[in-house]
Amino acid sequence: MSPLSSQARQSVDMDAERFRTADPFRHVVIDNFLDPAFCQQLLADFPRFEDRYALNEMGEVGGKAVRMQVRDLSPAYRRLDDFIQTPEFLRYVAQVTGIADLHYDAEYVGGGTHENRHGQSLDAHVDFNYHPGTNLHRRLNLIVYLNPEWEQDWGGALQLFSDPWDSAGNRTTPVLPLFNRAVIFETNERSWHGFEAIRLPEDKRHLSRKSFAIYLYTRQRPAEEAAPPHGTIYVPEAMPEDWQEGRNLSRADLQLLARRFTRLRGQLRYQYSREQRDGAQTLALQQTVAEWRGAWRLPLQGYALQPSAPSGIWADQWVSPVLRMSFVPRRKLRGIELDLWTPPQLPQAQTLNIDIDGRRWNHRVERGARSRLNIDLRCAADQPVNLSISADTHFVPAADGASGDDRTLAWMLREISLRH
Repeated sequence: MSPLSSQARQSVDMDAERFRTADPFRHVVIDNFLDPAFCQQLLADFPRFEDRYALNEMGEVGGKAVRMQVRDLSPAYRRLDDFIQTPEFLRYVAQVTGIADLHYDAEYVGGGTHENRHGQSLDAHVDFNYHPGTNLHRRLNLIVYLNPEWEQDWGGALQLFSDPWDSAGNRTTPVLPLFNRAVIFETNERSWHGFEAIRLPEDKRHLSRKSFAIYLYTRQRPAEEAAPPHGTIYVPEAMPEDWQEGRNLSRADLQLLARRFTRLRGQLRYQYSREQRDGAQTLALQQTVAEWRGAWRLPLQGYALQPSAPSGIWADQWVSPVLRMSFVPRRKLRGIELDLWTPPQLPQAQTLNIDIDGRRWNHRVERGARSRLNIDLRCAADQPVNLSISADTHFVPAADGASGDDRTLAWMLREISLRH
């Protein structure tokens, strides 16, 4: 029997229309999402709050516990995990959202069971946009709430924002975290969401906000939604709207300020540590590229040394509009032969202007053609040769919209042969 309720299966078309037309961004709220008895079992098996699962970005114990090891929790959670990776479930979500080729995350990065205690909140944010392991695009969040008892005045409602940076124009859609209610929403650069602080009455402090979160991915996404990889981006809360000049701060006001400043400082510390980590990775990559470029040599056949790295050529042998190189023949040189190819993407036939120690040649090649150019060149052994080749036309692969290659390319050098 499917864990998905018959009501959810029967309302696919209606839910798809609600998802497509929702404001402030595409989402849908589905009540009675799972089979009632099964959902009740998930609540019964919900793991207890443990400090080791409640560490925030700075390694400090907070008011939110996350369990990503879903299959370790109980047979009911193993059954749920089995179901959400089936073609049946992925087709269902694709029908509701219109997003095909969905992939389940076996690691539950950031997902699984979430438990938030009294006082906990979640600032408006957009989620990380690439899976850190598979590099797939994050496309959808699906959250099932497991709270049989919850009131509007208790806070904790999911909030979907149009633009939290715009305090005056921001539109907010709240979703109360009621038992067996699911919300499915797209994740992109404008899917801002969070939840307001949980404010439980004294006699309800034994309760907590419980949910189960699933994140789904695709291999590709629309070009207009694509963005460079980033982590979760938060927007701190603004000044309370009802605070005016001359206000006497109460104990509750000061507690509110303390909570917001603490969160803001924590976010800044986290951003700083992430920037340090990313900066170190960037520096290591730059050093690796520099070392690689220094070791790179042209595909030169013959008795010669290359005392320095060339410029204007890539490891895959694509050449930019200007190529420069030097070599030292170890035997008497009689000539040079270039084996080259020009791509069909060029706007016109390619003309190469060759300069070897002040002597010049021109060579014209049709688009998409392979050519061999023979140059008679007399040179004594151990006499350095300085060669440059400039191209009259070029293209950028990314301009076709189907490639992420933004290099400026002119031709491809297959080989340089020396005639001794």
